[in-house]
Order: sequence, then structure tokens, then C-alpha cells
Amino acid sequence: MTGIDRKIGVRIKQIRKSRGLSQIELAERVGISFQQIQKYEKGVAKMTVFRLQQISEALGVHIADFFEKGEFISKVSGPVLEYTPGETPLEHFQLLDKEEIVILKLFRKIKNKKLREGLLKHIRGIIELEKKK
Repeated sequence: MTGIDRKIGVRIKQIRKSRGLSQIELAERVGISFQQIQKYEKGVAKMTVFRLQQISEALGVHIADFFEKGEFISKVSGPVLEYTPGETPLEHFQLLDKEEIVILKLFRKIKNKKLREGLLKHIRGIIELEKKK
């Protein structure tokens, strides 16, 4: 395995212990065996991004918390953003914070297109009000 696998494994173990969880408890939350958690923590088993996301959710942390700031950035490509005429282009893509994730998850649960559009209008109105202050 690579040094990256070991570093991520160490971080998983640190975060798990700081949360007071055993390997068995974490494994149950993720839906895998505790032996698999052991392999991940020792860095002897590769894991998919999906599995890392599951572990981050089970531990209540953002997936980026498994990486040191700036580490591995050159090995990961950035997101592809669609350009929409009339909008200001994003200078830097930023990871979502916990509040933004909650808002996005709730927004995605709204199936009615008119309600979604109405909510977006309200948010834009709030932003305009804040600009005037």
C-alpha cells in the first residue's frame, strides 16, 4: 500500500478514538466488518472514495478531515464547473461546510419545481437585502 493509505488510516483511527468509538462500533455504523476497519487503519487495504465518505459520515466529520491541509492536492483534479452566461465565474472552488451540506440535502428533497424556484427567489432576495445594508 502507499503512504497515502497509511496516513488516511492513521487519521481514521485518531478520529475514531477521539469520538470514543471502538473498531466494532465504527464497523457497525458503516456496515462492514471490524477486521476491514483494522485493515483500513493499518493502511494495508485500499478503500474507495465511497467507503471513505461512509466512514466520514459515520464519524461525523467532513471527508477532507482525513487529509492534511494541502496534502495530495496536486494528485487530485478539481471539479468541473459549468459556465452560465451572466454569472460571476467562481475564482476558487471551496468544499461545503456542514450548514451548506444540510441546506443542499434539504433542497434536494423538494421535488416540486415551482417550490424550488420560489425558494431560490427568496434566497436571492435575502442576498439583495444584505447588500443594501
